[in-house]
Amino acid sequence: MTEIRLINQQAYANNIAPKVQALKNQLDDRIDVWQRVSTEKKKQWVTSGKDPIMTLAWNMYKYLRDNFFGEVD
Repeated sequence: MTEIRLINQQAYANNIAPKVQALKNQLDDRIDVWQRVSTEKKKQWVTSGKDPIMTLAWNMYKYLRDNFFGEVD
């Protein structure tokens, strides 16, 4: 099993936090349209590659779901 070292993790988190917030802001710009479109259109939107922000968010969601949070009760 790999040993996890948590040294300097706050510095990493502080560095990443503004980028995560920027992603959230970009997603907020899309939320009105997202809530109005069908499930099929949502699937097309995130997988088409035409909107890199949505594709990035979708890939991050899948990574977190599949590797960390998929079996949460």
